[in-house]
Amino acid sequence: MTEQRRLLIRGGRVFDHDGDVHQPPVADILIEADKIVAVGADLAQQAGPAAEIIDAAGRLVAPGLINAHYHSHDVLCRGLFEELPLEMWLLYTLPMGAHRSKEEVRARTLVGALESLHAGITTVQDMLGLVPFDEAYLDVVLAAYRDAGIRAVFSPMVADIPAVNMVSRHDELPPEVQEMLGTKALAAKEQLDFLATQLRRHPAGERLHWAVAPFAPQRCTPQLLEGCAALAERHDLPVYTHVYETRGQALIARQEFARHGGSLIADLDSAGLLGPRLNIVHSVWIARAEMERMAAADAGIVLNHLSNFKLKSGVAPVLDIREAGVRLGLGCDNCSGSDVQNMFQAMKMFCLIAAVSEPEPGQGLAHEVLRHATLGNARSAGLGGRLGAIRPGYKADLILIDLNDIGYLPFNSAARQLVYAETGRA
Repeated sequence: MTEQRRLLIRGGRVFDHDGDVHQPPVADILIEADKIVAVGADLAQQAGPAAEIIDAAGRLVAPGLINAHYHSHDVLCRGLFEELPLEMWLLYTLPMGAHRSKEEVRARTLVGALESLHAGITTVQDMLGLVPFDEAYLDVVLAAYRDAGIRAVFSPMVADIPAVNMVSRHDELPPEVQEMLGTKALAAKEQLDFLATQLRRHPAGERLHWAVAPFAPQRCTPQLLEGCAALAERHDLPVYTHVYETRGQALIARQEFARHGGSLIADLDSAGLLGPRLNIVHSVWIARAEMERMAAADAGIVLNHLSNFKLKSGVAPVLDIREAGVRLGLGCDNCSGSDVQNMFQAMKMFCLIAAVSEPEPGQGLAHEVLRHATLGNARSAGLGGRLGAIRPGYKADLILIDLNDIGYLPFNSAARQLVYAETGRA
């Protein structure tokens, strides 16, 4: 048996969620294969003479950031749109992400992964709109992620109700507009069988993890939602789905989900999805009673303030969500919806919105949001205890921040300057 490769990151300031988050002490990090085995002072002797050494003097060593909501199919649409309501935006973006060549699919996946890595994102949760729904195209995406070296929590989206149903009173739209949005969908069984096959073809391991992604409750029949719940249960997978992104979706819930009291959360509960595996994305128009129901079930919310603002969806009720005790994650969303895959922007936006939501001065939000962007997002992916912190036994998904960058002069607080001053530049 060959000896595992050892790497010593020496002499950096090591960010510890449970330690001094403003002035982290200098320490060494010993890594064996892909895991942290020790954190402490002067680990050179423990590392041994064969260990590779990275000199981290003048650097802040932090956990890699995790993007809990992303769609790689939209990368080629960056910069095409501005100030469009979501439903109008979908008219353009849904068709533009579909039926691209395999070369384009590989290119867009690599571009998104490269941008993420440049901004300190070491894990992406990719809710991929896979059109065509074909394993040859799925293989291209997974190969691109493997070649880029980024960790991916991968979930081809499924929906068996046509996309046009995302628009309230869609029957009043001109036929050609309905066709643009999409008037056809694959059967639930066909999509569930496809996912089960891909889980066997590409077993999770190394940097690949799987999730289940029903597009949205209003796009899925009870048969598909129940099938997603069963698949997630069978393989112990997280679930991500879009819920209450716009006022129109809240209206659809009230009008078309009367059997569940007009609640999309109740609809997900009836399908067996409301529980610790569930993460609902956006939640701009969620009601307080629904938040409390989610908190009781240990279900999570992934906030995406950047795209919600640009697409005129509104402001997620952060104060109520936090008071209700719902676990939180953060995402960057589409490249045409927020234009960047940059968790520093997402973290700063969270703090600004949370601060203005509560008029009384608080204890500060920088460290809270760093937890959401690391430990919280790891928890959303079912990777709690494996990602999001610099601790023995955790994966060595780390970023090094240059403290000589102007954003850290003077260096007053690692947590605050990461959130409020960092852009990805350092």
